[in-house]
Amino acid sequence: MSGSHQTDSNPTPEELPLPPYPDVIGHPLTHSFRTMREPLSFRDQLMDDYDVARSYFFGAGDIYNLSHPDHLKRVLVTDRDSFGKSDDFQTAFGEGLVATEGATWQTQRQLLQPLFTQETIETYVASMVEQIHRRTDYWTAGETIDLQREMRRLTLDTLFATLFGRELDLEGDSDIHKAAIHLHEWFTPTSYPLPEWVPTPARRRFKHGRSKLQSIAEQMLTEKSPDQRAEGDDPDDLLSLLIALREHSTGEDMLTDTELRDQIVTIVFAGHDTTASTLALALYELSRDEELRNRFHAEIDSVDPPIDKATLSTLPVTERIVNETLRLYPAVFVVPRITTEPVAMDGYQIPEDKPVWLGIRQVQTDDRFYDDPHTFDPSRWKEDIQTGVPEYAFAPFGGGPRLCIGRQFALTEAKLALAIIGRKFNLTRIDHTEDNEPSIKTHRVPDPPLTADMTLRLTPGTEFYLSNR
Repeated sequence: MSGSHQTDSNPTPEELPLPPYPDVIGHPLTHSFRTMREPLSFRDQLMDDYDVARSYFFGAGDIYNLSHPDHLKRVLVTDRDSFGKSDDFQTAFGEGLVATEGATWQTQRQLLQPLFTQETIETYVASMVEQIHRRTDYWTAGETIDLQREMRRLTLDTLFATLFGRELDLEGDSDIHKAAIHLHEWFTPTSYPLPEWVPTPARRRFKHGRSKLQSIAEQMLTEKSPDQRAEGDDPDDLLSLLIALREHSTGEDMLTDTELRDQIVTIVFAGHDTTASTLALALYELSRDEELRNRFHAEIDSVDPPIDKATLSTLPVTERIVNETLRLYPAVFVVPRITTEPVAMDGYQIPEDKPVWLGIRQVQTDDRFYDDPHTFDPSRWKEDIQTGVPEYAFAPFGGGPRLCIGRQFALTEAKLALAIIGRKFNLTRIDHTEDNEPSIKTHRVPDPPLTADMTLRLTPGTEFYLSNR
């Protein structure tokens, strides 16, 4: 591989050349337009023959792209002080956990971590199951659904009921749904490559969505405050526990009002969007592979109801489907950072204060680490695959100290939802032909249509027909 991974040499970073702009992606002045049209194929071509390469956006300037497991480990773990969070995190999430750094992040992480332990997650399972049934009982055999939209609704239902103690209206609460969607808009490919001062429609929608989510968070904080609760009411949802932590903390250990609000905004977005994408793409793959679907159905049908926390350990096929979806379609497909000092990487220089993008998707679909990497094959997870691939060749939740705090929550919800949906329904993709007459696909369809902005998702509007099992 040209420009492939190698050990850094002795020269200082400033003495090294800058990484190349690969010829295959054209002149740097065309990069913004190409990524606007086809962001995923642009990144695939960019990193096809290089582990370190540059691209150029009008708004951000040079982007330094990395796509080797060793790079992920270095940026996220061994040399993480040389790579800080980019301003984009703070733009979207304010002072939420994913955006803060240093002592502030350390304090927030220590406060929040006990709320996401395995033991705590197990207490959420009953509520998760209730909300998944509530949403899927609302579906009717014979109707069609927009799969990405319905999975987003399902995971948002689950998150609000489980973590915030608030049950959303199955047909209402449109302001919450719209605000959560619009948080994507800051990163839409048609806007992100442009300078920040360009007032695109997507950026206006983003600002409106962010403001709305902040207002919703402040309202929930008011409703959950101790002086608003009825006497004897002792709720144990995460939001109430967060407020209790604030009430019993002092000095530097205390979450400010802004931090508490921004934690909620962060949880609303990160706690439902990535899981919704994983579910939609897992169900997409199940719909087009009859052999896999039969194995999946055989497993979930063999489990005595109800599907609950005791069931999760008896669903190895379901777990492999989730893992393979996370590998081939990582919702967080790029992890952005910014250099805090000049860095040497594989014989190239990355200057200080430059954006660095970790290509999670490129690493997880690299044929150096996976056989037939672009094929959806859950059976590859029958063995402990991570003993046969480099460390950080599978990193859908990041890694190191900043490993996603909600990882176990997401995995638990995904397995429960797949099993419950799989027991109730078959999903068949609807093909809208040129004459706009929908027909049911009965053969293996092309690769899923994907949308890439803040996260990788099944393109909204991809419809499926529901039938009872």
